[in-house]
Amino acid sequence: MDKFIRILSNFAYTIGCLCLYLISLWIITAAIVGIISDISSDHFTIYKLLDDVALIVFSIAVIDVSKYLMIEEVLKGNDRSPRDARRAFTKFVVIIITALSLEGLVITIETVKTDVTHLIYPIFLFFTATILMVGLGLYQKFNADSEKH
Repeated sequence: MDKFIRILSNFAYTIGCLCLYLISLWIITAAIVGIISDISSDHFTIYKLLDDVALIVFSIAVIDVSKYLMIEEVLKGNDRSPRDARRAFTKFVVIIITALSLEGLVITIETVKTDVTHLIYPIFLFFTATILMVGLGLYQKFNADSEKH
């Protein structure tokens, strides 16, 4: 029964990762088409370009998450040491922190263009990313200390 559940779980992870990957490629393609369309028209602005760049950055973060899930959950499975699991967790959290920071940057630019009174929302995103970074640093420090003992 355990083997069946593991196979079913790996299948679900694989399908989910493929879906994330394909959607990300679709978003990247749409962003590139948007950039080409904007450049070839008279309506090109740096803000439109930044919107498309934000889509590409977001898509790359989703591809990174998909890759992480495929490697860690399907390919490695249960065959990892606690040290490998901590490293994988660290990589995953760094992906999330990077995505939050980039999204905060994009939302900051959007907010400045439209309504500066809403600037508190990107500030909260940056604050959240900062708290996650501090938490990750503490996690690494405590784990390094426990590995020494």
